[in-house]
Amino acid sequence: MEWSDLLTRIVAWLRAGYPQGVPEQDYLPLLAVLGRRLSAAEIEQVVRELADQGSLPPDRVDAGVAITRFTDELPREADLERVRERLRAGGWPVEEGWQTPVAPDADPVPAPDGVESGMRIQYHVELRRLGELLREMCSRDRALVETATDALVNADVQQAEAAIDLGREVDEMQAEAEREALRLLALQAPVATELRLVVTAIQLTGNLQRMAALATHIATAARRRHPEHVVPESIRPLLSRMGAAAVGIADAAADVLASGDPAAAAGLDELDDTMDQLHRELLSTILDPAWTHGVTAAVDLSLLGRYYERFADNAVEVGRRTIFVATGETADRWAGREPAEKD
Repeated sequence: MEWSDLLTRIVAWLRAGYPQGVPEQDYLPLLAVLGRRLSAAEIEQVVRELADQGSLPPDRVDAGVAITRFTDELPREADLERVRERLRAGGWPVEEGWQTPVAPDADPVPAPDGVESGMRIQYHVELRRLGELLREMCSRDRALVETATDALVNADVQQAEAAIDLGREVDEMQAEAEREALRLLALQAPVATELRLVVTAIQLTGNLQRMAALATHIATAARRRHPEHVVPESIRPLLSRMGAAAVGIADAAADVLASGDPAAAAGLDELDDTMDQLHRELLSTILDPAWTHGVTAAVDLSLLGRYYERFADNAVEVGRRTIFVATGETADRWAGREPAEKD
């Protein structure tokens, strides 16, 4: 990356604020202040330049390691304020954008046009990317449970393997989404609605990954019993209906993640009621005195019913968390409001 005049002036500012060099306890909060304005690559350039000039010890500050460590260890607010005050004392109004340190009687040099707006645009692009990743996870969950149900009902081991592969993909996507959310928290310090969005995204990755894990259990059951059927023939239509209900609620959850509509999110509860009814029907069938398919089939079906039921429960949690992001209220409190108050 080309060394710009902007970065040159940032280094000058930092040296004015830390004429004796940056103490170790200020490394992370300093990166936090920089992270509100610069990309990771630009931070790396600044840190390396400071090391070359002796303001940072080269044997302790490798930029890549420092930035990676920063994403895992958030500085305390007291540390951030100490760094801000130190830099203000060096002649730099931290909250006013990048300006060259000036003597008291000198005129300040304004920040280059577009620096702040460009950073904020990139920030919102990254927020949208995080949302898209969550929606893609939910779509994979939908495909996974559909494929797993097909494997279960038809004793199709190839479909079972395909579903298990989809589960691994969701695990990878969860790790990526968590990394991105933590990076946004560390480098952008979001507030208000944006903070709710990022924190809730971390929680949502757990729900979406659990949906994938539950659907993977269904596929694993089909693979384990192959070439035999897990589900007795008379019960297969009921399991097919449970699979269809799971696909439907996953579709609806993906739509909710796309729209952010709290009313649509609340509607996931009704879809979950359908799954609960099917689950009760399955348990009643297993416990019926007329059951003739043996203990093994009864145990397998009890577990499978639980997997489908918990899959739907986690989809409902996606809706409840979406209500919180959209309204700032818990789902229960929002649902208790009068219709006019929800508008």
